Formats: sequence, C-alpha cells, structure tokens
Amino acid sequence: MQAPSWWTASSAMTALSRQKRIRCMIALVAAMAVVSITSSLNWPILSEALRNQGYSESMIGINAAAQFAGIILVALAAPRVIPALGFFKAIVLGLIVLAITLIALPTFRSFETWLVIRFLLGMGNSLLFTTGDTWMNLIVNDRVRGRWMGIYVTVGMAGWAVGPVLGAYLDPDTYWPFVWGLLAIVVAAGLLLPTRRLDVRLRVSEQGVALGLVAVFLAAPTVLLASAMFGVVEGAMQSFAHLYTMDVLGVQFRQTGYAVIWVGAVAAIFFQYPIGWLADAVNRNWLLIACVLAMMISIFLFPLLVEGGRDAWWEPQSLALWTVVSIWGGSMGGIFTVGITLLGERFRDVELVSANAVFSVLFGVGGLLGPFLTGTAMSAIGPAGFPLSLLVAVVAYALFALYRQFTRR
Repeated sequence: MQAPSWWTASSAMTALSRQKRIRCMIALVAAMAVVSITSSLNWPILSEALRNQGYSESMIGINAAAQFAGIILVALAAPRVIPALGFFKAIVLGLIVLAITLIALPTFRSFETWLVIRFLLGMGNSLLFTTGDTWMNLIVNDRVRGRWMGIYVTVGMAGWAVGPVLGAYLDPDTYWPFVWGLLAIVVAAGLLLPTRRLDVRLRVSEQGVALGLVAVFLAAPTVLLASAMFGVVEGAMQSFAHLYTMDVLGVQFRQTGYAVIWVGAVAAIFFQYPIGWLADAVNRNWLLIACVLAMMISIFLFPLLVEGGRDAWWEPQSLALWTVVSIWGGSMGGIFTVGITLLGERFRDVELVSANAVFSVLFGVGGLLGPFLTGTAMSAIGPAGFPLSLLVAVVAYALFALYRQFTRR
C-alpha cells in the first residue's frame, strides 16, 4: 500500500547487500529463538509458583495480565522508540530489561512485587519481539516473504518448545528456572552481535506516529485483531493449560500438563515452514481463516480427549489427544506466521514499525484479557472455564474474519 504523506523513511535497509541481509536474518532468527526459551519458561513456572503460594486462578490471571500491560505500553511507544534507537540498540535494551527482571523475580516473591516485575518483563519482551519482527520483515522480499517468515517463526517456536520441557523438571520455588532464563539471554546477546554493524534507523515525524496507529488499524483490522485473539489464547494457554491438565488428571500428572504446552510448541516448529510456503502460493487472508478454524476445532476437542493423558502415548485416546494438541499449537503458530507476513505485504518502512506496534498492542490487550478471563472462569465454574473461555474468543474472531472476507470488495 502507498505510504501516507506524513511518513518519512530511510531506504538504508533496501541498500544492504544480499550477503548482509542473510547475516542479519541468521543472527535475528537465532537470537530470537534463544530468548524465546526465557519467555516460554517464565509463564508456566510463575503460574505454578503462585498456585503453590495458595493463590486462586483468578489472582494468577491478574498477575499474568500485568506482563501484557507492559507489552501494550512499549508497543504504543515503539513507533518513536525504535526509529530513535535503531533496531540493534532496541533489542539490546530489551535484553537488559529481561535480565534485570529475571534476577528480581526469585529475589522478591510477593504477589504485589511480581505485578511490578512482570509489568517490566512484558516491556522487555515487547521491545524485543516488536523490533525483531519489524527488522525481519524489512529485510525480506515479498515474493518469498511467507517462506522466510515461516523459517523465522519455526526457529522461534523451537525456542518456545524448550522452555516448558525445562519447566517440567525445574522446581518453580527455586532460583534454577531463572538461572536458565538468564543463560538464554546471554547466549542471545552473543548471537546478535553480528548485526551491530548492519543497523539502520528510520525517521518519522512526531505527528505521523499519533495518526499512524489508528490509520494502520483501519487499513488491516482483520489481521490485526487476529493478534488480539492470538494473545487471548497464548496468554491463557501458557498460564493455565498445565494447571487445567493437573486439575483434571491429578497433580501426579504435572509433567503431562507441561507436555501440553511443549508438544503444541514442537508441533508449531513443523507447521510453520509449510504454512509460510502456502502463504506465498494461496490467498493469505483465507489461509489465516483456515488456521483459526483449525485451532477452534482443536480447542473444542481438547477437553473431550484430555483423559488420554493418563494412558501410554501409543494408546488410541492418548494419540488422539496429542494429535489435537499438535494441531492446536501448529495452527496457533500459523496465525502468527500468516499475520506478520500480511503485515509485511501491506506496509513498508516506518509504516511497518507502526503496523507491528499495533500488532503487539492488540496481542498485549488479548494477553491481558486472556489470563484474567480464563482465571476468573476457572474460579467460577471449575476447570471447564479454561476451554470454554478460549472457545468464546476464537469463535467471535472467526465470525468477524469470515464476515470481513465475504464482504470484501
């Protein structure tokens, strides 16, 4: 789409040689994958630690929501902050904030203190991933955008899969989960170093930023609201999927609860490149809707099959359970892959920074609401509140997306 008149952007990114672009992409993909380990480890570990302290699901949801409030705040500021700092410095600042929070979390364990720390944790995550997603999208060509974003998300999902595996064997009431998170941040910082000489800055007028966030949303409401729905499901799944599984099966199935999270993440690894390839071959809007419908069906089937978690993996109901969890994780990752691919197709330069900012803001709003509403539902009606609350969100978005697609001129 044509950039509005209030945008002024540098074309330095397009001037990078092919070799430099590849170096940027490899470093970004690797760094984001490693730092994803920290994010996917924190959510379930913190929820379990709070439950061990005696807090209800609704209180756990409120605590998790603080993290998404931080995501929203930084995402709103991203169109000013990222052009001012440049991509490399913005990511480094995000890593520093994450490191500070990982030191603070095991040191100060009160509910109120964790609200503040998780707010800062959300700020660091938001700065990291909004910057990384934008930088990656600016580097790639639209002809192969879907495939490259598929690779980017695939490797990132590999990082997401590692966190819950570690969490299943780490005591949430010790320092060790946070030590592993800090180690991941140090490795990510080292991987990112090759990009420091390939940084670019984008310029934008002060007036343009304020207008841009609204204009960007109006230009692509379907893909941007997909981020909000994704945030609801992601936030609730990371915070409560393992707790729901333990509620249904018993606390002795703790590792099965964590397996629900990591199996979904592992499945997403294998789904993303094929979905990215499809995004370059078919209508991307219909592909987004297909991923949403697949996730909706999976969430519906999950509580009907969860008892299979008691059985050996080769038993029919257990196989059915893990197949459904795999489709859930793969289609959820596909929503993100297709979503950021559509953003790269429709927006350019600093406009793309604002588009990714709105994407992150709405992800944060969804993530803030998801744990709160799911936790409240579970406190009110029991474990069934987990799948029911997710189904309401996904069905509502699916109806909106289908309406938009069928009425599109």
